[in-house]
Amino acid sequence: MKNTDEIEIKDVDIFAEYLEFQMLPNIISNAAQSLGMPSIQELKKPEWVSSKFNLTVNYPGEIETIQFIRKNGKTATIGGEKVPPFYNFLGLEKKNPNPPLVTYDVFDMGDKMMLPKPIKEEYGEVLGNPAEWAKFAVEKFGAECITFHSLGIDPGTLDWPISKSRKIFEDILQTVKVPVIIGCSGNKEKDVELFKELSEISQDDVLMLSAADKATWEEIIPLAVKFDHNCLLWTSLDLNNQIKMNKDAIELGLPRDRIVMDPTCATLGYGMEYSFSIYQRMRIAGLLGEKDLAFPISGGTTNAWGAREAWMSESKTPSDWGKREYRGPIWEILNALSLALVGLDLAMMFHPIAASHIKDISSQFFSEIPKSLNELGYYEWVSNQIKY
Repeated sequence: MKNTDEIEIKDVDIFAEYLEFQMLPNIISNAAQSLGMPSIQELKKPEWVSSKFNLTVNYPGEIETIQFIRKNGKTATIGGEKVPPFYNFLGLEKKNPNPPLVTYDVFDMGDKMMLPKPIKEEYGEVLGNPAEWAKFAVEKFGAECITFHSLGIDPGTLDWPISKSRKIFEDILQTVKVPVIIGCSGNKEKDVELFKELSEISQDDVLMLSAADKATWEEIIPLAVKFDHNCLLWTSLDLNNQIKMNKDAIELGLPRDRIVMDPTCATLGYGMEYSFSIYQRMRIAGLLGEKDLAFPISGGTTNAWGAREAWMSESKTPSDWGKREYRGPIWEILNALSLALVGLDLAMMFHPIAASHIKDISSQFFSEIPKSLNELGYYEWVSNQIKY
């Protein structure tokens, strides 16, 4: 090969203990020039040029501000965004006023449900007492809002009378001072009855009926109007359907500051990307001035527990999946955090540790970015690592 200018080797295996290729400077220079690049002689030592970073953000729209208010004075607020989530850069004129709100799930028949073991271990005996469950979430985990799910009234479960849900709901309101979202069972007929009963007895508060959908909105939205509650408008991953339901709600008299959207929270690994893109499109559209989508967004991130990766025991899963006690909470955290990055305002969560982590992470993301990394002590930490 010594006197060869060019050689092409194809489909050849080379075995050698030591192999060295020498690329002469003129070969490199010729190759560079043929590609339009400067020669070695033309290359200069790079110089750092000082420049100032400016971020120009112009979003003409603003998301509605929604409040949950107890007559005792306890409140929780979502919405009010003027820029995309966590745009808390120094020097930015517009900033978002409220971080995502986490609401803790409480079920009326928790001791009769097939719940994942990590959930049972966290709540223990209070699963059979919804009022104590809510109190436990508030006092131990700092819950700022509770969602009461009344599943027992469904004829497909226990077919409890509405009066039983009313009694449980009243007990929760008397036990905790934080706002309570009124959830439902999924049975359309019983849910309308439930909302009629529970919205009336809580009319001194501003809570939320969760939820009105394409089968029930004509009956549920007027109840929210009559008793001055917020109303969750649920659609199934469809931007146009959400716009239509928002418009219909306004036509029925629901004020703009009483509307919360829920375009469906799909689970990580089972459609999360669809929810992510819909949430993002809704939030950006609202900020760009689309009035029909300028409302806070809720998500049932509890759905994360529907993924088998979250709840299956170690005996039935590959060893590299890890412990179930970690998998479930992590699955729920990733669901909530992913959607928070694109506009989630209200995260309905199940596992208290997952909920606590989302509150902490959101708080960190929501704080203003420092002028330099040195303010956070990163440089000192890195230098210490290098020393050791």
